[in-house]
Amino acid sequence: MRKKKDLPPVSFLEEGEWPTGRLAADAPATARLGQILAARLARALADQGLSARAIGERARCTHPTIARILDGTGSPDAQTVLHLEIALQRHLWPSDLHEGLTLPPAPERDTAAGQKGHQTQA
Repeated sequence: MRKKKDLPPVSFLEEGEWPTGRLAADAPATARLGQILAARLARALADQGLSARAIGERARCTHPTIARILDGTGSPDAQTVLHLEIALQRHLWPSDLHEGLTLPPAPERDTAAGQKGHQTQA
């Protein structure tokens, strides 16, 4: 599930048009995932001559959800991607996305705040 503070994938587009343009070098993996999903979904729809509304009905999701995936303003959940793959009979999820990517450093925790309420009695 996408966290509320996460920006939509298209917000990391540095040059060109979505979804084929270049993302910022520091774009998170979720932005790269969104870009690949959008490109693969667009290609599948074109190949099969389907509209966002038609695939939404087949995949049991709304056409605005499909539009958000395609324009990069939304990130689909796993169930939506699975339903789209079943409806299209095509892989959308990139199996090699992890190659060459790293996770950002974990945020530092405030150890004093983390220990509050966990004091033992003597």
